[in-house]
Formats: sequence, structure tokens, C-alpha cells
Amino acid sequence: MGSFLLILLGFGLLIAVHELGHFAAAKWAGVRADGFAIGMGPVLCSYRKGVGYCFGSADARVINRIGKRPIECSDEELAEFGLGETEYSLRALPLGGYVRMLGQEDGQPVEASNNPRSFAGCPIPKRIVIILGGIAANLVLAIALFLGAFLHGVNFEAPIIGTLDPQGAAAKAGIRAGDRVQSCDGERIDTFNDLIIAAAMSRPDTPMSISLTRTSASGEESIVASVDPTVDEASGLRSLGIAPTSSATLTAVRESDALVRAAIKGAQLPASIVPGARLVALDGQPISNLVDAQRIAADSHGSPLAADWMLPDGAKVEASLLPRAMFSRFHSVTPTGATRIDEGLVGLAPLCAVEAIDPSSRNQGVLETGDVFLSVGDLAGPKAADLIEFVRSRPKAEIPVRILRRGKDDASADAELSLLLKTDGDGRIGVYLHPAWDLPFLARSIAKSTVNAVEQPTPASSLAIVPTGRLLALNGEPISNFYQLRSALRRGEANPSSEPTAFELTVLDPRVGAEPSSMPLILTSAQLTEVRALGWRFPIDSNYFDPAYVLLSAGGDPIRAVTMGFERTYAVGKSVFATIDRVARGTVSATQLQGPIGILHVGTRVADEGFSYLIFFLALLSVNLAVVNALPIPIADGGLLLFALYEGIRGKAPSVRFQSMAVLCGIIFVAALFLFTFANDMRRLLGI
Repeated sequence: MGSFLLILLGFGLLIAVHELGHFAAAKWAGVRADGFAIGMGPVLCSYRKGVGYCFGSADARVINRIGKRPIECSDEELAEFGLGETEYSLRALPLGGYVRMLGQEDGQPVEASNNPRSFAGCPIPKRIVIILGGIAANLVLAIALFLGAFLHGVNFEAPIIGTLDPQGAAAKAGIRAGDRVQSCDGERIDTFNDLIIAAAMSRPDTPMSISLTRTSASGEESIVASVDPTVDEASGLRSLGIAPTSSATLTAVRESDALVRAAIKGAQLPASIVPGARLVALDGQPISNLVDAQRIAADSHGSPLAADWMLPDGAKVEASLLPRAMFSRFHSVTPTGATRIDEGLVGLAPLCAVEAIDPSSRNQGVLETGDVFLSVGDLAGPKAADLIEFVRSRPKAEIPVRILRRGKDDASADAELSLLLKTDGDGRIGVYLHPAWDLPFLARSIAKSTVNAVEQPTPASSLAIVPTGRLLALNGEPISNFYQLRSALRRGEANPSSEPTAFELTVLDPRVGAEPSSMPLILTSAQLTEVRALGWRFPIDSNYFDPAYVLLSAGGDPIRAVTMGFERTYAVGKSVFATIDRVARGTVSATQLQGPIGILHVGTRVADEGFSYLIFFLALLSVNLAVVNALPIPIADGGLLLFALYEGIRGKAPSVRFQSMAVLCGIIFVAALFLFTFANDMRRLLGI
């Protein structure tokens, strides 16, 4: 709640500063300003010279004294009664404010006035200064806020490549995990978010030139990659298909505690290693981020590695860490056009198991960690993606499932249970899944995979596998889990004539009374080579580690902070204009636009990260507010500027009818935009 109030007040401050810019410029230009308000809605208290401080509006006291509103009085009348021309008020809703100038009442932009102190009677150059005053105030405020943030220092995700989508633009361009991005199309890249924005704002069919630094055994080398981003189906934005690298510190965020502990247990690490622990060395080599650990694990050939951990209290723990075998990832396109990824081996796939249960899950006390899904509804042997698709299509429902609950120890037997699970409004059961590689049970086979836009059948597509069947042997060698199947396939000898290699796979049909059956598993030379190329990975996924950060700081140098403030203000302003351009061109989906609710929602999350993040976020909003007001919309500053320029060029203002129609169109446009962004915000918040 505190973060929400902070961001609400901050948002109101930005609008109030905008109006203060107009007010200060109006005072400079000699335009009479009848009111300056901080906030909106009912007046809490106010001040007007000659009346003093009072609760409510001072206008009521003026009317009682002289019989009419102050704005209806001439300058001479105000002087006669000893009244100031401006009422300063504080209003109930802390959302911005406004300035009321003579001849520019809201909704009546063309109200004529021969009074030289009215907005309409003000010389055009001064009128332009008044119009631009709000925009200038927001830009100055943004620079000041950025200055404060950079003097303190703000952490951002470092521009270091972590994981890559094998089918993504970056991977195809030869970019690797661990590469550090220095610039993009000549523009310096300071944070990973800068790179994401650059890709999203890129023009179709125009490759980006990305300068990288790559560290290898021989030292650092500079590389320039030409990359043409592709549209990400989930976000609707142009993307490189990359994720940032993680640090070597297990995240200690309270909401992720159960997940992190489950990952530590799954990696067979001692219980003394807890969230917040940092991996400092692996196999005797120092670790600076998770890419280092992943590289060492990949070179291990599956051998145990000595791992040195630093606990949150400063204590050191040494433990043996066993790299985890990697399996194939099969890409396919769903009927909706989305990309689906299944993990398996030659098209054979494992069942999925519960890795952890979300504290807010409606199935707390029903499911347990380690439960293996045998069926969901009438779907037997679901893979993880099958299970997710099934429950997502059934929000707020009760779904029957059959699970295998493993014994707690060697003395306890496994048990098959029938349960009834509840889904929430988003069609979720509130659990985290992982493939059950350590079991011999088979899920529904992966029939096809898309490689370079070509759909190809998998070796398992020709096998008569019954879901929940059991692996027994390969070429007569007993198999009790997918790890052993992987090892047996890797040891298989390829046909010297480059003809397909046949393996004898023995499985047990799950139907009662069924006998083991053997079937030929045919692999081409390329498929067998792919299996043999499967490597090893670090046993804890990167999402369980804190991000690798880079500190943007002026190092206490105020001159440097001012420079950084100007640079960031310019960069953000340019990015906002580019976003508007890309939305207009259709290369950025309009569903990415956020309204006030979305801004407040993001802002509260940012505020939770600390004061410097809040200051930086408000600086971003201030630049956005300046840019939006500069747009040529009739009720925005940009529209008023166009009217003033037209009057200066033609020697007369646009017709009253034209201005009235323009203002009406502007109101309709802003109202429609508000409703559209409101719908976007609610869609995100409700997950629909």
C-alpha cells in the first residue's frame, strides 16, 4: 500500500510540475492566471492575496464580499478590493493539477478576449513560450530526477547474453551466451533493457549491427554481428530471442523461496545451501556469473564438480555438484500459430512431475512435490505442455487427474491416486512442473518437430507407444530411466554405410496383463549425431538466480550525473517517439501500450525495489509526459502550438468552428485511447 501511495503521489507531482511550467511562463508573459491548483477534485484549502488562507475555495469569500467571481473582475477592480489575481489551491485527489488562464477556460479554447492579459490576447511568441512551459518543466524535472538517481546509483540487468532461443535471430547470427553487448547501430548499450528496446524499435528487413565483446581462453575479442530481429508471438514485439545472464547468487525473494529450495534439493546439494547463497568457484575456477558455471558444467562430461558456496551469513560451504544431462528440444507450431517446445529424446518424452507448489495454489494439501501426472481428464500420459494446455482451457473448474505418488523412502511403496484439482480464473493449478527424467514412464510421444521452418517426423512417431508405458531395455541393456536411455543411445554404433541405425527398444504396455514388447527404433546418421552432441548443463536453472546487474552511477560526480541525466532524457524521449512511430507502422503491437492503471501497477513494483528505482521510474514518466504533450493533438500542448503557429503564419487564428471541432475530435481520441489502454491494463492484470 505504501508503494502504491508513493507512485500515486509521484505521478501527481509530474502533472503538477507540468502545470507549474505553464503557470510560471504565463506569469512571465503577463497573462493573468486566475487559479493554480495542485491536485484535482474538491478544494481542501486555498490562498488568495487579500483573503488569506482558508478551508475550501477562497472564491466563495470573494463572491460574498464583492458579488462576483474574481475572474470576472478587471485588474483595477481586484486592486481596488486588495485582491490577488491568483487562487492557489490544494485539492482532494493527488493526481496532477491545472492552471486557469484568462481566455483559456477548459473546453472553450476559442473564447475570445480583447483583454491584453488574456491568453488569446498575448503575443504569439509569448503564447508559444507558455505552451511549451509545461513540456520544458517535465524535461527539466526528468534531468533533475535522473541526476539524483545516478548520484546514488541504480542497478540494471547487465547487457550480457544469458540464454538464447536456438531458433532466434541472435543465435542464428552467431551470438553466444556470455557475450557482452557494447553498442547497437552505433548507440551505446548500458543495460539489457536498452538492447531489448533497440530490437523492439528496429525496422523490419533492416538488420541491426551489434558490437560485442567475447571472452575466451585466449582473451577478449571484439565482434560485430548483423542481426535481423523477428516478431515474438507472445509479446508482439520484434525480438532477438535472448535472455539476460544471471548472477551466481541464488535469489532470496520471499515469493520464490519454496521454488529455490526445491531446485537446491533437486540438484542433490546439502540443505545448508539456502536462498541467498552465492557460487564463488566451480571445479577450482572463479565464478563471476552463471554463464561461467554453465560453461564449466558443459565441459565436465557429466563428472562431479567441486563447488564452493558463500552463504548469506558469510560462511563457506563446499559441496559436490553433479551436472545434469541435456535432452533435445522439439519445436512445433500450434493451431493458433504459437511456438511450442517439448523436451525429449528421439521423440520419446517423459511424464511431468510437480517441482514445487505455489503458496497461493488452490491445490495446497492435495498435490505434493514429486507427484507425477499419469493422466489429466481423459488425456493419458501428458507432457508438461499437454498438461498446461489442458488446464488453461478450463478456468474455474474441477479437473480429475491420476498421479503417481512416490514413496518417501526405500521402505515406502509408490501409489497411484485419483485426485480432483481446482483451476483458478486463469486456468492454472498453481504448481511448477519439470520432466520426470529419473523415471522410466513414457508420456505421449512427440510426433513432429519443426526445423528451419520444415516439419519433420521424429523417430518415435513410427512406434506404437502407449502413454504411461514403461522403458525396459535398449538392445537388451536394461533401462530404468531417461538418463540411462540417453547413455545407451550415445554408446550406439552408427552404421558405417551412413544408412539408418536400428536399435531394439523394449517397452512394457501399461494395460493389465500386457507382456514386454520390442520394436525397432530407427535413427538416421544425423539424428544419432544429434543425440551424441547432447551435452551437460548446470543442475539449477538460471531463473533461480538473481540477475547479473550493472550499476549506472556517476560515482558521486555531479557534473557527470548531469551529463548522464541529459543523455538518458534524450534517449528516453527518442525511444517514446520511436514507439509511437512503430505503433503507427504496425511493427509494434498497440496492445503493448499501457494506461494509468498499468503505469501504477508497474510503478508499485518498481517502488518496492528501492528509492533510487522510484526516482528513475518517475524520471522516465516525466519524459513520457513531455513527449505525449508535444503530440499534435488539439487538446494537448502540441495541438495548441500548431494553432499558434498557424495564427502566426496566416495572421489570423483558425475559425471558431474548426477549433471547436478539433477540440471535440481530440477529446474523443484521448477518451478512446484511455479506454483502449485501460482494456490493455485489465487484460494484463487479469491474465486474459
